[in-house]
Amino acid sequence: MALLIWILVVALGISFLCSILEAVFLSVTHSYVALLKEEGSRAGRWLEAARRDVDEPIAAILTLNTLAHTMGATLAGAEAARVFGDPWVGAFSAFLTLAVLIFTEIVPKTIGATYWKSLARYSATVLRVLVVVMKPFVVPLGWLTRLLTRGTSGPLVSRAELEKLAEIGRSEGAIREDELRAMKGVIGLRETSVGEVMTPRTDIVAVSRGASVAEAKRVMLDTGRLRLPVFDGEIDRVAGLVIARDLWRAAEEGETSLEGVVRPAHFAPASKAVVDLIAEMRAGRIGMTIVVDEFGGTDGLVTLEDLIEEIVGEIHDEHEVDGPEDFRELPRGETRIRGGTPLRVVAERLGFVPDESEEEAYDTIGGFVFGRLDRIPLAGDMVEVESGSLQVTLMEGRRIAYLVFVPKEPA
Repeated sequence: MALLIWILVVALGISFLCSILEAVFLSVTHSYVALLKEEGSRAGRWLEAARRDVDEPIAAILTLNTLAHTMGATLAGAEAARVFGDPWVGAFSAFLTLAVLIFTEIVPKTIGATYWKSLARYSATVLRVLVVVMKPFVVPLGWLTRLLTRGTSGPLVSRAELEKLAEIGRSEGAIREDELRAMKGVIGLRETSVGEVMTPRTDIVAVSRGASVAEAKRVMLDTGRLRLPVFDGEIDRVAGLVIARDLWRAAEEGETSLEGVVRPAHFAPASKAVVDLIAEMRAGRIGMTIVVDEFGGTDGLVTLEDLIEEIVGEIHDEHEVDGPEDFRELPRGETRIRGGTPLRVVAERLGFVPDESEEEAYDTIGGFVFGRLDRIPLAGDMVEVESGSLQVTLMEGRRIAYLVFVPKEPA
């Protein structure tokens, strides 16, 4: 009887240890491994290497676990037949199956998955020894697993998963709302083009090359701009830009012409990724970029502040002049919308989904309505969307200045 108990304790104990090691190893996150490594922990360095090639540690764990199960069941079954007799072997097998399920699967894996942070360092040490001991079994199994998984590697975490992790962190109170917004902004930067965030051509405030220093200063004071594009004859021919400190210095020195203070302009295509332009502008200490279309004409402009706002949200400082609001709530649940507001922002806020072709074709809500009408709009024109209707209320020339969203009546 003592031998039977000893066999069960050893077999179940080894399997218990293997299951905890497996649960901890598969639960530990890449960020926690990086944190351990930063602290100088040898466990962190080993786990980082092991996570890059999981074949060896997993093969070592599963091999030892299988050996413990097989040998334990064989030896325990034979000893049970000797101690209790053949009629009791079936009952003993049922007991052993239940014990294996509880003590080598449910309990250890629950402990490992729940307390992996506390167990990570110790598990790494034990697992490192186990891999060395099981090397004769691990090496051939590693060849087999590498053969089966060849060419299937990919990114550890997708953009969508990163965004979902950030949302979970916010819901659990681990990060703040502004941090969540910043994280989402960073995650989406690679997929956001400069054309989606630029100030459109029609909203550009610029000065002619023939303007005087005093005139340029007046434009800056009236608009709150610290940089102005300088055009030569027409806006498609941007000759450079002027910045506030150069203008004020020139005025103090008695200069009247802009020629001496015009700096070279920086240009970028509308299709360029925001993340790439941020890196380019930071490296070159560039504050403003002129966005050009495929024909070389001026499509709009962006400032480094505009691009950073894509990450952290709207930035206001003491130099800015308040511009028109994108949204203003009206009575009866209606909303006034500026025509230049980005289409994706309006659609998300008002709860409708543009067609994929419309998302590609139009950047602003004004352009979206323009496309739906398929003609130059008039005040009073209306476009239906899933959640209500968009009514044109004010035109500026051929451009939609403002619309009003009227929600659908509840059914």
